[in-house]
Amino acid sequence: MKRELFYSTYPLPGFMVLLVLFLVPVCMTLGQAFVVDGGFSFSLIASTFTDPYYLRIMAFTLIQALCSTLASLLIGLPGAYLMTTYRFPGKRLLKTLYTIPFVLPSILVVLGFVIFYGNSGFLNKAIMAVFGLKEPPLRILYSFTAVLLAHAFYNFPVVVSIVGDYWQRLDSSCESAASTLGSKRAKVFRTITLPRLAPSILSAASLVFLFCFTSFAIILVLGGGPSLTTTEVEIYRLARISMDTGRACALSLFSMLVAVVVMFVYSAAQRKQNHGEALGNQNVKLERKPRGFGQHLGIVIYLVFSLLFILCPILSIVARSLLGNATRSGGLTFSLAAYERLFAAGSSNLKAVAASVAIALASSLLATAAALRICTSIARSNKAGVATDVAVMLPMVTSSVIVGLSYFIVSKYMKFMPPFVLVVLAHCVITMPFVVRTILPVYRKIPENLVNASYTLGFGARQTFRKVIRPILMPAMLTGMVFSFAMSMGELNATLLLGTTSMQTIPIQIYRLISSYNYQGACALGCILILVCFVVFFISETLKRRSYV
Repeated sequence: MKRELFYSTYPLPGFMVLLVLFLVPVCMTLGQAFVVDGGFSFSLIASTFTDPYYLRIMAFTLIQALCSTLASLLIGLPGAYLMTTYRFPGKRLLKTLYTIPFVLPSILVVLGFVIFYGNSGFLNKAIMAVFGLKEPPLRILYSFTAVLLAHAFYNFPVVVSIVGDYWQRLDSSCESAASTLGSKRAKVFRTITLPRLAPSILSAASLVFLFCFTSFAIILVLGGGPSLTTTEVEIYRLARISMDTGRACALSLFSMLVAVVVMFVYSAAQRKQNHGEALGNQNVKLERKPRGFGQHLGIVIYLVFSLLFILCPILSIVARSLLGNATRSGGLTFSLAAYERLFAAGSSNLKAVAASVAIALASSLLATAAALRICTSIARSNKAGVATDVAVMLPMVTSSVIVGLSYFIVSKYMKFMPPFVLVVLAHCVITMPFVVRTILPVYRKIPENLVNASYTLGFGARQTFRKVIRPILMPAMLTGMVFSFAMSMGELNATLLLGTTSMQTIPIQIYRLISSYNYQGACALGCILILVCFVVFFISETLKRRSYV
């Protein structure tokens, strides 16, 4: 008996979910770029793409993304080599630490870098105390260097994960044969290993490039001025400050075009990577103990660097939340004032926490329900399912700023919709593809004979779903939902475009506290976000272990 009997209980095709929630708002946004004085025209696009000011912004966006990608590769590739080649104490801990940037919102990265690397940050204070300096020696904030460092922190684990996992599964017989024939290790790596790693390196680089290209919060805060403005920041400025939505939509075309090209490169690299894995055998690369002083020293240096680079900004947030100024001009002392203000009745911070939880809960439930419908359509393996599978990737390559701009434009035509609903819908679109990618692999592994046996025993479609399908999918659904919840809690980009003074969230409140130099209050709210992220990470890992498909 065909599974279509089960699918027929859901009349709304998965593609329609994408059409209503994503394609229509985005198409309305892109269409605004072709409307001038109520008529169709290319003049706005032509003036935008020939204006020296906007050309400089586009060029800088590409340059900073390229430089940030190179920085991530320079830091990540040695890590991939060490994690793949050697067996050493603390390796499992290091792998766990590499997941921290994956679960942290970008606003926390910004806050951590301000607190640790700022002129009055912990790093400068430590250097000044050790060497007796009167002025901070490191002045990197609000500069191109700060942007590169923050992007590298946020993205180098992507390189370690993608390249390291591929490298671990790579057939090592070619390297062994070359070494047996007398080739030196450096030559073997350069002529054999590196060319075979190229698809995974290109895959990681294209993904990191896309993340850096669409970066918003890091550029908005750490960029520090017009000279470091990127396309995403300029879209926000045009839409919310200058109220020039037409020009913002024109710039969105450039952002979408670049993102689609990069995703084609990523998909091609993924196909080559999967093909390379398919050609491999079980003679995979074996880990070995480091030998000699040089190898031990290299591992220690990279291990210490990784611990400092990842942990220090995050620990600085926790530490700074407990340090306040006793007087306006005095030094920092232990203080719980920020937490007292945070949990005070009627405080703006407490309202921001409540709003974030409400938005995250609503958007995660909606995203999970929509993702389940989409997975049902994709699992049919027909033409509509294939089209839906391709279409669900589009929200992943569309920056959340453009998603926010889309719903900002929709709000002009649907003024009856409150900002809360618009933010929930935007967050649903942003997180839904990740929920789909969590549920879909489990959905595809459901044995056909289980569904057929259920129908044979006399269960209807709804009973089959309740008794057979739902218990199998439940761990994946919950994993996707908590991941969506965490993403929504930390989402700043779309919320900043859609939010109003009456509706604030934790990321927006952190951004405003940073702007007003209330670092203790920002760090106290940041600790709430950190706690949510790690609780979600723990829950998702527990649910993954319980999944039995």
